[in-house]
Amino acid sequence: MLNTDAQDRIVWRSREGTDMEYSTYVVWDDIRQVPDQVPWACIVWFPQAIPRHSFLMWLLVCKKLKTQDMMCKWRSAGNANYNLMCCSLCTSGPDSHDHLFFECEFASQIWYGVREKSGMRSIENTWEKILNHLLQHADSKQATHIIGKLVVGASAYFVWQERNNRLFSSKKRNAAQLIEVILMTVRMKLHTMKFRRTSHVNQVLLEWRLPRDLLMDQDKCG
Repeated sequence: MLNTDAQDRIVWRSREGTDMEYSTYVVWDDIRQVPDQVPWACIVWFPQAIPRHSFLMWLLVCKKLKTQDMMCKWRSAGNANYNLMCCSLCTSGPDSHDHLFFECEFASQIWYGVREKSGMRSIENTWEKILNHLLQHADSKQATHIIGKLVVGASAYFVWQERNNRLFSSKKRNAAQLIEVILMTVRMKLHTMKFRRTSHVNQVLLEWRLPRDLLMDQDKCG
C-alpha cells in the first residue's frame, strides 16, 4: 500500500543488496573497480603530509617525473640534441630519478645534511635504500617515522625545485641553504602537530627545538 503522506526519495541498491540514500559518490564508489592498496600509499599520503610534497612523492615513487634520461628516449621528437643534456645540479651527465634522489654529488650533500634529523642516520644516498626503509615503517605512528617521511618528502621536493630553477632561470642556492630550507619547512609543519608525552618524543622535541606545549597527556591521545 502506498503511503501518500511520505515524501518520495531516490534510493540506490548496492551490489550487496543494501538500500542506500542516493548520491553520485555512493553510486561511483559502488560501481568502480577498487584495486588493492599499493605498499607505498602510507609513505605518500598520510595525515601529517604536506600536500605539494605528497604529489611530488607520488610522481617520484611511480618514476613519472620528466627527468632527462626519460627525455633522451624521445629522440624522434623534433631536432633537439638530447646528448647535450646534463644535470643542472652537478653537470656530470643527464639526470634521472636515481641520480637526483640522491646520488648526484649536490643532492647527496642534501641527503647527508638531513638524514640524521629524519632518524635515518645509517641510510645511504640511494632512492632504493631510502624507499625500503620508509616501507618498513610505512604504517608506524612513531614520531621519528612520521618525521622521516616528512623529511624525505621535503628533500625530494626542494631538490626537484632547485633542479628546475637552475634549468629555467638564473636562481641558484647552495647545499647549505637548501638543507636549511628543508629543515625549516619540516619544523614549521611539526609546530602544527601534537605528540604523545613519552621519553622518545621529549628527545624529538629537543632535537627539533620544538616547544613542550605540543605534548598531549596520554588520556587525551584517544
